[in-house]
Amino acid sequence: KIAVEYNLCIGAAITKYQGSHPVASGNVEIGRNKPFEALLNLDGSERIIRSNMAQVGKNSNAVDLQLTFIAAKGELKEANVSVNLFFNNWSQENYVLMPAAAYNGNRFDSRSMSYPPQLASDVDMGPDTGTIISDVPRLNIHKGQSGIQQLTRDLSTPAIGFYSPDDKKGFWLLTRQDTHLGDTGIAIEESIDRSKAIISVSAPGVRHYHRYTMCSTKQASEDTGADFKEGDKIELNARLYFFDCPDIQALFDYFTDIRKDLTGEVKLFHQLPFSSAWKIQEEKYNRQNWEEEHGYYSIGMRDGIYQDWQIGWVGGLMSTYPLLFEGSELSRERALKTFDFAFGGGQDVSGFFHGCGHNGKWYGDNFGDCEKKWHLIRKSSDALYYIIKQFMLLKKQDENFQIPGKWIEGTKKCADAFIKLWDKYGQFGQFVNTGTGEMIIGGSVSAGIAPAALALAWQYFGAEEYLRVAKEAACCYYKNYTSKGITTGGPGEALQCPDSESAFGLLEAFVVLYEATGEKKWLDMARDMGNQCFTWCVSYDFKFPPESTFGKLDMHTAGSVYANVQNKHSAPGICTLSGNSLFKLYRYTGNKKYLELIREIAHNMTQYLSREDRPVRAMEGQVMPRGWMNERVEMSDWWEPVGEIFYGSCWCEVSNMLANVEVPGLYVQPDTGFACAIDHIDVKIMENNCRELKLKVKNPTEFTAKVKILSENSCDMPGILGQNALWGCQVVELKPGDEKEIIFDKIR
Repeated sequence: KIAVEYNLCIGAAITKYQGSHPVASGNVEIGRNKPFEALLNLDGSERIIRSNMAQVGKNSNAVDLQLTFIAAKGELKEANVSVNLFFNNWSQENYVLMPAAAYNGNRFDSRSMSYPPQLASDVDMGPDTGTIISDVPRLNIHKGQSGIQQLTRDLSTPAIGFYSPDDKKGFWLLTRQDTHLGDTGIAIEESIDRSKAIISVSAPGVRHYHRYTMCSTKQASEDTGADFKEGDKIELNARLYFFDCPDIQALFDYFTDIRKDLTGEVKLFHQLPFSSAWKIQEEKYNRQNWEEEHGYYSIGMRDGIYQDWQIGWVGGLMSTYPLLFEGSELSRERALKTFDFAFGGGQDVSGFFHGCGHNGKWYGDNFGDCEKKWHLIRKSSDALYYIIKQFMLLKKQDENFQIPGKWIEGTKKCADAFIKLWDKYGQFGQFVNTGTGEMIIGGSVSAGIAPAALALAWQYFGAEEYLRVAKEAACCYYKNYTSKGITTGGPGEALQCPDSESAFGLLEAFVVLYEATGEKKWLDMARDMGNQCFTWCVSYDFKFPPESTFGKLDMHTAGSVYANVQNKHSAPGICTLSGNSLFKLYRYTGNKKYLELIREIAHNMTQYLSREDRPVRAMEGQVMPRGWMNERVEMSDWWEPVGEIFYGSCWCEVSNMLANVEVPGLYVQPDTGFACAIDHIDVKIMENNCRELKLKVKNPTEFTAKVKILSENSCDMPGILGQNALWGCQVVELKPGDEKEIIFDKIR
C-alpha cells in the first residue's frame, strides 16, 4: 500500500570505483515478500543480497529495512553497497530536508566566491533581492543535473526527509552514522525533468568526483570504496517513515519525535559544573578580554578587526550580561564601562551601532571593504535585546541604580531606527547603512531577535509603536520564513544560507512576545520554530577518529549545534544565546522534549572549555589557554580534519556564560515529584509524600558546584518567567564528591 501511495520501488546496488569515480554498477529490485534473496554479478564476482522489511512495533507508518550483502564468489576491489529508494512520482516542489545540511534542498540562487563571501554586484543589492546562497551542496534551481551527496557526519542526525505538497505526504529515512567500513553516505538525485528521484544510503559513503569545502562544491573527492574478499559481509539498516503531512511544519514536527529512534536516548557525562566553568571564564575575561586603553570587553584576543569589538552576534553587549549578573565587583565595573564605550561613539547617525571597532576606530560589516558603513542588522538587534535585559537586571539588583541618560537616549535611538526601517521597507533586511539607515540587502531573518528586543523596549519605555512593529515583524517572519521551513541571514559571512542562528533568534522573539502579551498565537509560533530548531542540534554522540583531538578527549557531541549549511561544523551551544527559550517553551507547553534539548545543549558545553587539568589542543599544535573555547565541533571534513580545531577563542564562551545565568542547574516540581538535573550533578528522590519532596543531590565531579535551583509546582508552569528569572534563586553548594539532601514543601 505504501509503495503504491508513494510510487516507490526499492533496489540494492553494488558500485565499483576508481578513486571516487564510479566505473561499473549492478542493481537489483528488492521484492516486498519477506525474506527476499537475489544474486548479483559484478566484475566477475557474485554477491548474495538478502533483504528483510518489518513493521516497527505498532507503528503502521514505520518500516525497518535491513539489507545484507554477502560476497559469495570472487574479490571486488574499491566498491560500495547501497540501498536505493526510487520515487517515481517526484516533483521539484517537494520540500527536501537534510538536518543541518539542506532546507528545501538549498534550492536557491547561488554565487561562487571565496570565504568570506560578500555580495557586490548591483543586481544582488536592494531590499527586494531573493535568497542568495554561496556554493554549497544543493538541488539545482535551474535545468540540468540535480543532486546532493553527503556523509552522515555532515548531518545533525543521519536522516533525510521530504514533504510532498501535491499529495500531502511526508517521508523520513533514518540510518546510523557508520558501519565497520566507515561513515555511511546519504544522497538524493533528481532526474533531469525532476519527475523522479532516488534517495540512497551507502556503505562506505563515497562522494562521487567532488566533495564540499568552504564555499566550494568543486573540491576533488578523496573518498574511495572498500575491498571485499570472498566471505565478507556488510549490513545496511534504515528506518523508513511514511505519514500524512499537511504542510512543511508537520515534517519538522514528525522529526522531533523520531530523531533518536535508532540511537536511543543520550547519556550525559558529568565533568565540569556550570559554576566552576564560570569561575574559569570570568578570570579569563578579566585577564585577556579586557581592553584597558578604551575600556571595554573585547570578543577575542584583538588580533584583528573581527577579533576585537563587535556590538552583537558574537559578544559585545551580550557578554556584559552574565558579567553583571554573576560577576565580581571588578567584572561589574568593567561591564558598565563597556556600556560607556558602546554609547560613547559606537552609534552612527541612523541610531544603529557600528558593527566593529578596533584600535579606537569604528568599522562596518562589509568584508570586502570594512570602511563602508555596512551593518549586519542582526548585530543591532542583539545589542538592543541585551541592553534592555541588562537595564532590567540592574533595576532588579538595585532599584535605586540610575541608568545614565546617555545610555537611555542611545537605546531609544536604536529602537527608533528599527521603527523607521520597518515603516519604510516593511522588513528589516540583512544589511543596512549605519549612516543613512537605508537598506543595502533585504530579505532574510538576520534580525529575527528584533521583535523580542522591541517587545522589551515596549515593556521598558512604554512606547506602543515598539510593540506594534514587534508584532508586525514577527508575523511577517512567521509567514515568509517559518511556515516555509527556511531561516537565513544570521551569520554575516554566509550570504543567506539557511542557518541555526536566525532560527534560534526567531524562537527567542516568539517566546518573548508570548511573555509580553500573553497571546497564545505567539506560543503556537514558538512551538513551530522550536521544532525547526531541533534539526540543527546533534542528536547523538558522534564517533570521532580515536587519534583526533576530540577522540582523545572523548568529546560527546549530543546537544552541539550546527552553524549553517555553509560553515558545516557543529558548535558548543547556540550562537549566541543560552537556549533558555527552549526551557521556557517546556514550561509553557509541558512538552519535555524541549527540556531534554536544552539539557543536552547546556550540560555538554563545558566539556569544550580548555583548562589546566584538561587542555584542549589545536591542530597547529598549540595548547588552548585556560578559559578558551573554540567554535568547532568538527564532525565534517569541510575545513579542518574531523575532530580537530583551529587555535582561537570564540563566541561560544559567551553562550556558556549565558547558560550559567539563564538555565537552571536543577529544575524541581515538588507537587509531581519531578526533578531534572541540567548541571553536572546527580539527583535522586529520597522521599515523596503529601507534604514534602526530599531529594539527594550529589556532585560526582572534581570541582565545586554551586547549583542554581528553579522550583515550582506544576500549576505554576504557565506563569510567565520573563527576564532574569534566576536572579536571587535558591543555590546549593556542593564540594567535589559532596551529597546533600534538599527538602521542598508541597504546600505553599
